[in-house]
Amino acid sequence: MTLSQRDLADVGVLIGCGLRPKLRPGADSDYRQLLGRYRTDTEFRNAVDGVLEGLDVQVLSESDLGLVLGVRRESVFAYRISDLPNVGTVNDRLLVGLVSVAIAAFAFPARAEFDDDRVRWVSVEEVERFLREVCERLNSSPDIAGRQEESFEEAWRSYDRLSPGYKADRGRGKARRSAASSVYWVAHVLTWMVDQGLARPAPARGAETFQLLERFRIQAGELAGNATYAVLAAIRRGDEGMEGAS
Repeated sequence: MTLSQRDLADVGVLIGCGLRPKLRPGADSDYRQLLGRYRTDTEFRNAVDGVLEGLDVQVLSESDLGLVLGVRRESVFAYRISDLPNVGTVNDRLLVGLVSVAIAAFAFPARAEFDDDRVRWVSVEEVERFLREVCERLNSSPDIAGRQEESFEEAWRSYDRLSPGYKADRGRGKARRSAASSVYWVAHVLTWMVDQGLARPAPARGAETFQLLERFRIQAGELAGNATYAVLAAIRRGDEGMEGAS
């Protein structure tokens, strides 16, 4: 059977839904119907996958929470750290990248855990404390630090120089965290993850605590071969000597 013009329009609609991370099939009947068709209609599925391939995008998951899409670096839809608000310098981008990988390593300290769909929570305090541990470990293990990429060393040393506690901006008006404090960057990344449908606030579990969603677990799984993830995950596991982190 040849797909009609209407069918091709539906391909576009489904891809558009997948590119909206907060949209859920349960809340959108068109999305729910097209997701069901993607699962059962081979021709329709091939058409969707073919268009995504041309856009350098692939389907990582097709659960009841919707399509989880992964984009290649060259894709027009590729996320770039510079897209975050208030990230204007190279140092800012290094900090955001480090915090993002640290959240993945803290919640999923072994590659096999990316296949475990149990719910995970993280808090700003936990991630900040973990990154402080990372900095202490790397400061005391120059052999490990020296084997990593220069950008990783710049990132963790920049984090290490930040104030570990709350530091308010000066000036009139309500006090707020300053970019000179490490907790600012951890909270900044986790708040952005909420906007991207990767996490949701979980105040019942404590102050500044977040539930990591399936979309984050699946996308973070792409980091499993990343050298920075390997180092941070080894520290999280407490591996002596951090074997395999090189």
